[in-house]
Amino acid sequence: MSLWDRILIIWIVVTTVPVLCLLAVGILRIWFARLTGPERNPEDSPPATEILIPLKGLFAGQEDVLRSMLEQQHPNFTVIFILESEKDPADTLVEAFCRQYPHARKIIAGRSELCGQKNHNLIQGVEGLGPETEIIVFCDGSNAADPDWLIRFTRPIYSGSEEAVTTFRAFDPRPPNLAGVCQAIYASFILALDSVKAKPWGGATAIRRETFEQLKIREAWSRTVVDDLVLGNVLERAGVRIKMNPELILKSPLLGQTVKGLLAYLDRQILFPKFTNPFIWAGLLVMHTSLTLVVVASVVAGSLYPFGVVDASTATVSYLAVGCSLLAVLGLRSINPFSVSVGRWLVGFLPCMVLAGFVFIRSIFLNYIDWHGKRYWCGRDGVVLRSGPV
Repeated sequence: MSLWDRILIIWIVVTTVPVLCLLAVGILRIWFARLTGPERNPEDSPPATEILIPLKGLFAGQEDVLRSMLEQQHPNFTVIFILESEKDPADTLVEAFCRQYPHARKIIAGRSELCGQKNHNLIQGVEGLGPETEIIVFCDGSNAADPDWLIRFTRPIYSGSEEAVTTFRAFDPRPPNLAGVCQAIYASFILALDSVKAKPWGGATAIRRETFEQLKIREAWSRTVVDDLVLGNVLERAGVRIKMNPELILKSPLLGQTVKGLLAYLDRQILFPKFTNPFIWAGLLVMHTSLTLVVVASVVAGSLYPFGVVDASTATVSYLAVGCSLLAVLGLRSINPFSVSVGRWLVGFLPCMVLAGFVFIRSIFLNYIDWHGKRYWCGRDGVVLRSGPV
């Protein structure tokens, strides 16, 4: 065995084993949570709860998504839709909901200056909470839920076992084109990692109002670019445990996704932690780019074995690395609740890795993030230094 063969084998093993083990732990935890999830309890008596949903623009199918939040089987809840201005395309839909549902309200937040627009919207939403509200739920406007989702999601809080809970979302690519499937794969990847170490990261988060006020989360949001990761950091510094519930994952329709839209999604997922959680970003950068290079190198090494370029040991390790990676990808498919064929999922694996790797590398050189038509230049902890139009 040559020196290069030894180096290649060591590199493949050292890179793939920790990453695949981490993903396996996350996937197994999700499987276990779904098998042992809490039973629906018709005797639940939850306190007053408000769902805050910041909105920006419209997308196909959004009416059904938002209606799923309004039609929750919960005895005492309100949904607050928060818009930057009444000129937003979503305003007409929100007005119709407010007329149809007595527990729906609208807040016009105005334009943000010193923080991300979404943070500003949520701050205005919190300031408009009813005096009797005990639990606050923050949820993205692209996430749909089952009718009993809210009461089950907040149960650990009103039962007294938790101060905060979070869950993630899965994407339903329609049609299952390459860009849409790649986004679904990457979301499953983040879900698996988040199940190992819980952190608010998209989806929805619920928190006891008293805890929210005591930790002065509004003040933290008023200076920063993103809401969920900053919230997680405040909770972690305060020693407040947050429970991840993958059994109650939300569902996001992804209609006609394009490569441009996929890259914009990856930019947000990768750049936000660069500003708010640089150690997480750096770890994911090393993990993802290394694994991408190893998979590509393993495919090349396995292909060259018949020509005698690499020896049998190197080829065997390469085949094992590729095989185990494909098993991990199928594991990620199993935690996505939507029906995407095995063939399309596997075809999307390598493009997803390569595109995300490209975005990770590009993120090294960026000190701003573009989001909903605004550009934010950020400093330490995601503090917004300045913003302007893209």
